[in-house]
Amino acid sequence: MSTAGRLGIFVALLSGCSSLPTTGDGVVELRVEIPADLKLESGATRTLTARAFDRTGAEVSTTIVWETPDTTVSVDPVTGVVTGLTASGTGRVQASTGTLRSNLIVFTLVPPATAAP
Repeated sequence: MSTAGRLGIFVALLSGCSSLPTTGDGVVELRVEIPADLKLESGATRTLTARAFDRTGAEVSTTIVWETPDTTVSVDPVTGVVTGLTASGTGRVQASTGTLRSNLIVFTLVPPATAAP
């Protein structure tokens, strides 16, 4: 194959990579660390973390916002600290940056453990 032919294939491969959707910061992926235990006691807190990555897999420094559509939990939009507000049901939390959103993390809410006398 000629050098021009190889160059054409290389350019075609590069242009195929440019179709990944990105945020304004170049973020194409959010990775959320999901806790091993998704039970959350009423009044208890859990800190969630997420990291953003660009199309090359490099970590990107960007603002990640935490939110919940539910009233059974609250989440600090900056720190990712989730607080159980009820003793039953489920509470969902999600990370986002720009228009990119993570999958919902679903907590099962339980009553606080009672201390033994």
